[in-house]
Amino acid sequence: MSAAPQGPGVEQTNVTEIRLKQRRKIGLLALLLITAGLAILLFLDRIPLPLRLLMGFVDLVAGAGLLVLRRQKFLDLRKTSPR
Repeated sequence: MSAAPQGPGVEQTNVTEIRLKQRRKIGLLALLLITAGLAILLFLDRIPLPLRLLMGFVDLVAGAGLLVLRRQKFLDLRKTSPR
């Protein structure tokens, strides 16, 4: 029987890559939701105003919620500038 290899293994690198992909996807989805919310609020005139306000603000809040989730869940992956 041989001992397990020491140090950062393939599994750790793979987990980091998966977490980076998740972080990127959550950021992209948040950006798309915020953009869609603004587009609904500003450009869709054929939808009645109360429904348009509701849809636009729900998209904005959902996008902001995803940004908060991304910031809190992926603290170890955040890009920081050296000081």
